[in-house]
Amino acid sequence: MEVTIRRACCDDIARLHEMLLGIAAFHGNARPDIFKTGSAKYSPDDLKNILQNPDYHIFVADGNGVCGYVFCILQTVEDHPLLQSRRELYVDDLYVEPTCRGKGIATLLMEKAKQQAEACRCDCLTLNVWNVPHSALALYEKLGYTERKRYMELPL
Repeated sequence: MEVTIRRACCDDIARLHEMLLGIAAFHGNARPDIFKTGSAKYSPDDLKNILQNPDYHIFVADGNGVCGYVFCILQTVEDHPLLQSRRELYVDDLYVEPTCRGKGIATLLMEKAKQQAEACRCDCLTLNVWNVPHSALALYEKLGYTERKRYMELPL
C-alpha cells in the first residue's frame, strides 16, 4: 500500500471523527475508570474549528482512503517565572487503523510532525503516552523520544 502524508482538510472531518471514535474505544477498553465509551475527543464541529486554527497541524495518512492521523498543537512558553521561553509542537493524538498497523504509517506521520516542528522553529516535539498495553511506547522510543517526566497516579 502506497501512503501519502498530507495536511488534513474539511473533506476529512467525517473520517477523522470515525478514527477518533476508534482510539476512544481503545482507551475506554484499556482504562474504563478514566475514559468514557462511545464518545470522541473532538466533535465534527470541533474538527472544523481546529482545521482553521493556525496553532493546530493535523496530518493524515492517505492510501486508498485515510487510514491514520497525527494531531499536533503549537505551544509556547513565554514570560514564565520558572520555565525558559520555548516553542514546542505537542503531539496531541496519533492513530493508525488496526488493519494498517505494522506498515510504517505511524513512523511516517511522526516524521511529518517532526518536519512541522522544525518548520515552526520549535525547540522540541513533545507527547504524552498512556500506560496501557500497546505498541506506541516502543515506536516513540525507536524514533528517539526520551522520557521527560512521568505523570503518576495512586488509584483509590
